[in-house]
Amino acid sequence: MKTDWTEIMREAEKVANQLIRRGVDLNEAQKLLDIYVQSGYDEGMIGRYLETMAKNPPQRSRKSQGYFRGLREIWRIWSPEFTGKEKAMAWGWGVRMAKVHSNR
Repeated sequence: MKTDWTEIMREAEKVANQLIRRGVDLNEAQKLLDIYVQSGYDEGMIGRYLETMAKNPPQRSRKSQGYFRGLREIWRIWSPEFTGKEKAMAWGWGVRMAKVHSNR
């Protein structure tokens, strides 16, 4: 199957906009991508991870729980036409776009 870069970048823009709008910690968004890839693109595992972290995050700061709730909601409502590697690419580009925007 050929990678549709136009669609990946369109989805990346959606992710970036949501990350920015919800004020999610972009480092946590990157970690989510890393976990998704390392898990072999296991959607169920990512759902459980986000649910756990949204309810009981590590005690780094009071904002952590909000970040994970935001990530959980973005992941839940985001429904691209693809999964696996292409979904990971779109998420990764979305995080990069959000970082560029936040550095302006």
